[in-house]
Amino acid sequence: MGDDAIYDLLNRAYELEDADEVLELVERALALAPDNPEALLLKADLTEEDEDRLPLLERALESTRRYIQDEDVADENLLEDETGLTHLALLQRAAYTLFSLEDDDRSLELVEELLRYDHEDLAMAKPLYYRILLERKEWARTLEETMRESVRGLGWAYARIAATFMLAGGRRKVEKNGKNLNKMLWDAVRMAPNVPFYMLGYMPEPLNDSEDEDFHFAILFEDVWTTSRELLNWFSKGTILFGLLTGRFGDESDDMREILATLGGAADYKELTSHLENASDTAALDTLTAGNYPK
Repeated sequence: MGDDAIYDLLNRAYELEDADEVLELVERALALAPDNPEALLLKADLTEEDEDRLPLLERALESTRRYIQDEDVADENLLEDETGLTHLALLQRAAYTLFSLEDDDRSLELVEELLRYDHEDLAMAKPLYYRILLERKEWARTLEETMRESVRGLGWAYARIAATFMLAGGRRKVEKNGKNLNKMLWDAVRMAPNVPFYMLGYMPEPLNDSEDEDFHFAILFEDVWTTSRELLNWFSKGTILFGLLTGRFGDESDDMREILATLGGAADYKELTSHLENASDTAALDTLTAGNYPK
């Protein structure tokens, strides 16, 4: 049986929704071609544990690298080649898996390779790139990369906040040096208003698929804020203040006001609620930005 039989099995697998049925077809394809990268990728996507997923991805990457070398596929032609596209998908999956396994160096190598190409996985690769730099506490390099960035997404926005804060040695020094850290925060929140609440665990995983991308980004960056107590307190203070003004906490509002008070935000809240309560996201963000909150 040749490639046609293998890809017939894989095409049938793509049409199924039941994971067990998909895995059965994938295993049949791998029995015919143990190193088929597309089948290995499918199996990796069905594998829950990072430790079990990584060997599948590495085996598949060996296969795609061998194909690229044997067929002499140039970088500029990789996006036009089906196996080339599979290679890029494998790089993305493997990079995230390695980061989850705390192998930052190997993860960074794959991300840097992935960033050489302009393709749909780039949106996933760049946040991970910034996240690895932050994990390595390379604040200056992170900030330099954000300054060169042409596509300014969530990864860019939150990476520059953390790097700026840490380079300045804390919020007071940031303000003393004329850096508007608060504006950076509210600019980031405008991009996806629920992200900081997911990061801090103030909102559960969304049921709406439209929020999935924001939630997964937030999970990737959630540990950044524990880099320093001062950073965490400032970020929490701003997030809670915004959440209270926009009515996000419901029955837990009293508890969140108490937490805000312990963070030194009671005066900000009292001042703002004198003219702004149950506000829209836009109205709250405009006011917070104009007033340079949190104080």
